Amino acid sequence: MKGLLSSLTLLFWVLVILAGGASAKIVVGLSSVNIAFLPVYVAQEKGFFKDEGLDVQFVMFNAGSTNLQSLMGGDIQIMGSAFVETLGGRAAGFDIKNFWGICNLMPFELYSQANFRSLKESKGKRFAISRFGSLTDFLTRATLQHHGVDPKEVTILQIGSTPARFAALAAGAVDASVVWFPVTEIAKGQGYRKLFDLKDIFPEWPYETFAAREGWLAKERADVSKFLRAYQRGVKHTWDNKDDAVRAMRKYVKIDPAYAPAGYDQYRTSFPLNGVIAEKVIPTVIDQEFENGRLKRRITTEEMIDRSFIKALAK
Repeated sequence: MKGLLSSLTLLFWVLVILAGGASAKIVVGLSSVNIAFLPVYVAQEKGFFKDEGLDVQFVMFNAGSTNLQSLMGGDIQIMGSAFVETLGGRAAGFDIKNFWGICNLMPFELYSQANFRSLKESKGKRFAISRFGSLTDFLTRATLQHHGVDPKEVTILQIGSTPARFAALAAGAVDASVVWFPVTEIAKGQGYRKLFDLKDIFPEWPYETFAAREGWLAKERADVSKFLRAYQRGVKHTWDNKDDAVRAMRKYVKIDPAYAPAGYDQYRTSFPLNGVIAEKVIPTVIDQEFENGRLKRRITTEEMIDRSFIKALAK
């Protein structure tokens, strides 16, 4: 009997140790390989998620629309993506909420073939985007409309990621594409024309956010808070340690070492430590999408954002 009790006691403590050491698993989808997610890479490299008892796995997508599909299908729990793409999910009837700001920056510029001199010449031209419903789709249409061009008068082609779109531009398969750093620098150096800087329309922009389904956020609130605490450490470390950030950028973004320091300098101040999302432009985006017929109703900003984590962790 005594031996049995000893065995049971040993088994009990083994189970306690195993339970205490178990890591909660969270799968996070990122809509692109992008400098905007630099604090995510830094937090992963430094082990900040593990410090919170989390097993965080990242899945890279080449477009926000495929990331959104994975979130809706339950393959991932958190989506790191452009706000516009989460708007599409809400419009489709899914309970998606943006709950933390990753990067508040408008990094996109529209580059074209050298003989494409003005957006007023856009009729009949071919524009590359990642996928329909993605941020690049929205920005391309918004740019055309800003210059008085009906998007129906151009050809919009689904090409894929920024490197793929630039390759299509270089091959002459398209006339123009929105791109971001460092492709903007490469395009400039190779003689392509910068037709437009999207900052001229959207100087304040909620570029990337963390989003998830409302039901999951409510159920897993404790683990979400742990995830965000680790991510905040990643932001702070990114701010304070340029060398570590540049190393992470080279590893995850596969950026040319010659461009990495400049990329860090351009993005560093766009990462909010308090998670605040640049909301000012959101009603304008919603109105534009509604007027273009891409939304059946005007969704409110309140429907799109859960500020409770920002309020709890901002300080």
